[in-house]
Amino acid sequence: MDKISFTIGRGEKIALLGSNGAGKSTLIDIMTQDINPTDGNIFFDRTSVFPKNRTGVLYGCLPLFPYLRVFEQIRYFTAIYRLDYKEVEKEYYKRLGIDKIENSFIYQLSQGERQKLGLLISIINNPELLIWDEPFSNLDPTTIDTFWGIVNSNKKTIFYSTHNWEDAMKKSTKVCLLHEGRLLEEPKNPVELLSEFQKQNVLIVGIDNLVSEVIINYKYYKLDGCYYVFWNTDEPIVTEISKLTTNFSVKKISLIDYYRYRTSKL
Repeated sequence: MDKISFTIGRGEKIALLGSNGAGKSTLIDIMTQDINPTDGNIFFDRTSVFPKNRTGVLYGCLPLFPYLRVFEQIRYFTAIYRLDYKEVEKEYYKRLGIDKIENSFIYQLSQGERQKLGLLISIINNPELLIWDEPFSNLDPTTIDTFWGIVNSNKKTIFYSTHNWEDAMKKSTKVCLLHEGRLLEEPKNPVELLSEFQKQNVLIVGIDNLVSEVIINYKYYKLDGCYYVFWNTDEPIVTEISKLTTNFSVKKISLIDYYRYRTSKL
């Protein structure tokens, strides 16, 4: 991590985005004080003490006991938090489909079922702040929507890493773009971020010497033998490219396009 500084406001949902190896899990481990930073500090409501009783954490590697049954694992955490197990059962089992796997051993669960259980444990004590590392991997869309419904109804503050850039665009209030241990910029609302970029569309065309002459005055990046060129509807690039080839496509700009362009210039 290098010179990372940002603030998470109450009720915000901040998605941490970046390529593999960008440092997302490491940043989360530093935030949860599982790794000590070599420099700098992390504050929670002006204190450097991590508020375990007010925070729910989901790690990339779930700390589950393989030879416990699902209901025993949940009972274990309800005992730690001094919760009423029956209330937890009533609130979440049917809603999340836990009732179908409650008697299964942890080692028997699928990856999606383990993930569902880990997410439940992270919210079981009704924490104010949720810190999640890849929370929705291996989960079906219905289960994902159910979890979002739960945390949104309780107005949680959420900081989470994800590889689902499209979902982050829809669900987050801000995004953090991380590259090689550095933030590309301050966390921003994803819609505002793309609006500030002032380009609406992307043209995708094979790399070619004639094409390179046409796009010289446009912003673009290269990927897998293609140019990804940013343009607006009032610009003539589509007409110009169509004179050279019909083998091209156009689409709306996305967060991943913006990220790839920014990182290609570093």
